[in-house]
Amino acid sequence: MSGGMYLAAAGALVQQLRLEVLSNNVANISTNGYKGDRSIFQIPQETEPQTVETSIEGVQPLSPYAPPFATVIDFSQGAIRQTGNPLDVAINGSGFFSIQTPDGVQYTRQGNFTLDSNGVLITPDGYPVMGEGGEITLEEGTVEIDLQGAVYQDGDEVGRLQITDINNSETLKKAGNGRFVGSEETTVGERPENTTLSQGYLESANVNPVRAMTEMIETSRAFEAYQKVIQSADEATSKSINDVGKTI
Repeated sequence: MSGGMYLAAAGALVQQLRLEVLSNNVANISTNGYKGDRSIFQIPQETEPQTVETSIEGVQPLSPYAPPFATVIDFSQGAIRQTGNPLDVAINGSGFFSIQTPDGVQYTRQGNFTLDSNGVLITPDGYPVMGEGGEITLEEGTVEIDLQGAVYQDGDEVGRLQITDINNSETLKKAGNGRFVGSEETTVGERPENTTLSQGYLESANVNPVRAMTEMIETSRAFEAYQKVIQSADEATSKSINDVGKTI
């Protein structure tokens, strides 16, 4: 296989991986609090071989002919939309809701909460939403949540939503269902001072649908272009072999 074919195959692989990232973002445009992924490439220095270690942690070269590729989570704020549901809560600013799961505490920006049979505030998949004093239990009645996350039942404070700030959010990994899990390097900070909560609102996905679709089209065209290069290189190689065989 010629060097040109190796380069084209590596380029096609990179575009395929990028297309998978974009497709997943588009599929989650309507998911509350979804944080999109971004593709990251690092171009090695001309004086360095492409197989050397990269400064971006976790980025590994796909092949000696392709730049290191990885995905990172975009934690930028999504648009806030009104729902009118008193148990829907949106975070304005940094921070995450803390969720108690069988695998430990996880974090989310999805605030579409509900109540279980015991009146405990939970996520749609049944995990308790943590307050600063533990689980928050509600009874029937009017529920109000103020800007600082204090939860009131018929005017009486019953808890305060725990908003956790992560100092190095790049260490978080997606755990599924809109939740994130920390690693050994993750450091938890103080409750963010400038963050407020909006009752009756939800944060939308931070994916721009127009931009995402445009990038998908560009990536698909680039992948097709690499395929044509591979096909042309294969035909040229086949022709060369056949011609050499005839002259012999």
